[in-house]
Amino acid sequence: MRQEAAPLPLVVSGAMAGGAAAVVSYLALAVVALGAWMLDPGGSQEWSQMLEVASGSWLSGLGLAPTIDGVLVTLLPLGFALVPAVALMGAGRWASDTSAVARRSEALIVALSAAIIFAAVAALVAALAGNLDVSPGRAALVSGVASFVVMLVTVTLRAGVLDARQWPWLVRDALAGATVALTMLVTFSSLLLAVAVVTQVDEMTALLVELDAGPSGFLLLLALTLGYLPIAIVWTMAYVIGPGVTIAVGAQISPFAEPVTGALPGFPLFAALPQSPPPGSVLLPALAVAAGAVAGLALRRRGATGLAGLGTAAFSAVLSGVALAALAWFASGSLGTTSLRGLGPDPLLVGIAGAALVGIGTLVVVALPRRNDHE
Repeated sequence: MRQEAAPLPLVVSGAMAGGAAAVVSYLALAVVALGAWMLDPGGSQEWSQMLEVASGSWLSGLGLAPTIDGVLVTLLPLGFALVPAVALMGAGRWASDTSAVARRSEALIVALSAAIIFAAVAALVAALAGNLDVSPGRAALVSGVASFVVMLVTVTLRAGVLDARQWPWLVRDALAGATVALTMLVTFSSLLLAVAVVTQVDEMTALLVELDAGPSGFLLLLALTLGYLPIAIVWTMAYVIGPGVTIAVGAQISPFAEPVTGALPGFPLFAALPQSPPPGSVLLPALAVAAGAVAGLALRRRGATGLAGLGTAAFSAVLSGVALAALAWFASGSLGTTSLRGLGPDPLLVGIAGAALVGIGTLVVVALPRRNDHE
C-alpha cells in the first residue's frame, strides 16, 4: 500500500515556491532576449547585454523603473508583470498543496517565506544589472511586498481559508458590481483598440520599416509591444471615459480635445492613437454609462433594490472610480527627458469621471421599480 508523503514544512515550501517563481519568471524573459540575440549573433549586441534587457524587463514587471541609456523610464510595461504574477500564483498553489495549509496563520508563513526568497533574487538581479541603476534594496522591498500579496491571496484561496461569504453583504455586492463594470469597460476598450490597430495597420507597418530593426529587433519590439498592451488598453479606457491621455508635453488626445498637430512618438503601438477625435467620439463616454448599467443589472440579480440598493450602487461606483484611478496611475509615467514626460491619463480625472459615468448607469438601473411593485 502506497503511503502518502508527509507535508513539507511551511517555511520550506514557501521558500521553494518563492525561489522557483523568481527564477522561472526571469528565465522566461531571458529566453526571449537570448532568442533575439541568436537571430543576429554577429550584430552589435552581446549576449550579456541581452541578459541585461531581460533583467530590465523583469524588474519593470515588478514595478521598478530602470535607467536606459541615461534615461529613467517610469512608464513601465505592465504586461511583463503577468510573467512573475503567473509564476507566483502557480508556485503558491503548489506550496499550499504540499504543505497542506489549513489555517490563515499557515498561509501567512508560506507567503512570508516565499516573499523573502523572491525579494532576495530581485535584489541579486538588480545588483548584477548595475547599468539599469535599480537599487537592490528598493528591488527587494518592492518585489517582496508584491510577491507577498500575490502569494498570500493565492495560498488562502487554494486552501479555502478565505471565505468571501463572511464579508459584509454591502462589501460583497459593491465589489461584484465594480468588477462587472470594470470588466465591461476593459472589454469595450479592448475592442476599440483592436479596431484602431486594424485601421492604422499601414502606419504601424511603415514605422516598423522605418525602424529597420531586423529579425532580432523585431522580436524585441514584439515583446515590448505585448508588454505595453495593458497600458494601451488603459489609455483607451481613459479616452472612452473622457479625460483622455497626454501623449507628449503639451499634447493631449481625448474626444473633446483639439487635434494633435505634432508628431506622435515613434513606437508602432502609438500609431493606433487618433491624432484627431473620430466622428461621433463625443458619444464614447456613453459606453461607461452602459458598463454601469450592466453592473446595475448584476446588482439587481443580487437583490440590490430600493434605498439599500441605491447605497450599494453608489458604493460600487466609488469602488469603480478608485480602481480606474489606480489603473491610470500605473499607466502613467515618462519615456524620456524631453517631450516624452508626464505621459498617460490623469488618475484623479479618470477616477472622478469614471465613478460618475458608471454611477449614472448603475443607479438608474437599480432604481427601476420591480415588476411586483406595480402589482
